Amino acid sequence: MSERAVRIVPHQAITVAIENPRRGRSYGVVANISGGGACLLTDATLPVGESLQLELSFFREPQVVPATGRVVWSSGNRDIGALRYGVQWTPADGNPRLRSLIERAGTT
Repeated sequence: MSERAVRIVPHQAITVAIENPRRGRSYGVVANISGGGACLLTDATLPVGESLQLELSFFREPQVVPATGRVVWSSGNRDIGALRYGVQWTPADGNPRLRSLIERAGTT
């Protein structure tokens, strides 16, 4: 059995730009985040299995953090604009800067 990554609910907003070549750019916020992935809130339509290019903007961080991920689950109701997506980082080990900012997001 694999161990689950500890999810962090950020104390300050983490916004995300979601890039998909077939659908264009959309925006959202991070509901929770971990070394394994993130839960995104957005009004975009993101099919399960879709690969995404993300740009994460952390509070008081001058540069965006690029990341790639794959949609692994979705839930919500488009009529009220509350769509939630689980995104798994690819590659799974992520990048060191992202991991460091995730750790800080839970403590600031």
